[in-house]
Amino acid sequence: MSKEKIIHAAVDVFSENGYHRASMDEIALRANVAKGTLYYHFPGKAQLFKTLVVEGFQEVIDKIRADLQANLTLEEQIRRIVRHNLDLFLESSGLAHIVFNELSNGIDQEVLEELKNLRIDYIHFLAEVLEEGKQEGLLRDVNCKLAAAGIVGMLDSAANYFMSNRHELSREHMERFFYTIITSGLIMTAGE
Repeated sequence: MSKEKIIHAAVDVFSENGYHRASMDEIALRANVAKGTLYYHFPGKAQLFKTLVVEGFQEVIDKIRADLQANLTLEEQIRRIVRHNLDLFLESSGLAHIVFNELSNGIDQEVLEELKNLRIDYIHFLAEVLEEGKQEGLLRDVNCKLAAAGIVGMLDSAANYFMSNRHELSREHMERFFYTIITSGLIMTAGE
């Protein structure tokens, strides 16, 4: 139970303060656990951060995999990929931002490598989804890895913009907008 409390508190602290300014003391305080309990579960800040990021990505991958097995149309799969990615970026916006934009000095090199690999694996996973659509003749003949990297980068940047400008547009509007951009660029139209 305390491990879950720590994880929830850590998401908030990392999101609010960024990786470098987040402290294990504050995480323990917010989780309402003793520092010894925190260090028992997570020997350091880097390991805790890695756990949060891995779990966040795994959740999105699991949702997308479940959608793929539900025999949905390619359009609906893309709609859900957009939705799940926005969930990842908006619900734990600080974490996603750190992973996609700020991975740099100060994070244990080994953890840094694992996080970079996780990001690459995630892009490869999305590329496989797109590749399947291409093989079925539903997508244009595009470089699916480049398309996947573009989708992830675009949604990440859009989520960052949305966080600062919530008054300008709704989450639903954003979802529809990116679905339209992505599908009009990737999906074959009649007569192509």
